Amino acid sequence: MTGTELTTEIEDRDGIRLIHVSGPLDSISHDSFKNLLDPMLNQSHVRIVLDCENLTYVNSRGLTLFAHYQRSAASSLSFFGVAALSPRILKAIELLGMGKLVRLYPTVEEALRAAESL
Repeated sequence: MTGTELTTEIEDRDGIRLIHVSGPLDSISHDSFKNLLDPMLNQSHVRIVLDCENLTYVNSRGLTLFAHYQRSAASSLSFFGVAALSPRILKAIELLGMGKLVRLYPTVEEALRAAESL
């Protein structure tokens, strides 16, 4: 991986879709990321955890997409959690006031436990 493109890997963890995200979520990768997640979040009772440990950057469109997915999940009795964001990205989320709009978890394990309880 060159670090300049977004890559994803989907893993099933006992019915929870754990999506490992690597690289930048920016204007170039936004549409392909949206095309991957939209069909998943259009289902009810789906449980999705984004592993963002290797997410290097996310722009405002990506953050808005996270908030949109959180609202969609809540309305369809689903779970959408974002885990292991870098301190730099967390700071941007807090500065934009989006920390209350998206379920954020410090680790993937904590997000998976929260998803299991749904």
